[in-house]
Amino acid sequence: MKTTENKKGFSLIEVLLVIVIMATLLGIASTYYSNSQVRADISSQAANIVHYLRLAQSGAASGLNDSDRGVHFDETGYTLFEGSIYDEDDLKNVRKELPETMTISDISLQGGDDVVFSKSNGETDNYGTITLSSAAIGRDIPIAINSIGTINY
Repeated sequence: MKTTENKKGFSLIEVLLVIVIMATLLGIASTYYSNSQVRADISSQAANIVHYLRLAQSGAASGLNDSDRGVHFDETGYTLFEGSIYDEDDLKNVRKELPETMTISDISLQGGDDVVFSKSNGETDNYGTITLSSAAIGRDIPIAINSIGTINY
């Protein structure tokens, strides 16, 4: 009489195959998640920069402290300042650093790295474009400021 063995369970190869498939899917998902986070961060930072530009413009146009207002840009961040000339040691400055995944890669403004809005009408002679970049996702967001202070991105 023949006896048949009833095997139950998984072989080592089956278990290893499932582990490899799960690790691959986890790697793909984590890469997608981190890229989507950087995409959200760069859009958020562009909106923050526009917010600070508009804050400087409205402060100048309203005559707040009877002073011009501006935003200074450099590769790692931007600074809201009061007056017609940026002074990095001024205690009233408000500095915002960019996340490590992005930079301001191109500053093409009339007159340097600052956008200064006039206290009389909120217009600027420092119009041009700055570009917010993320090498991690290969995305650039240009932010354009025209002479009457309109900001587009």
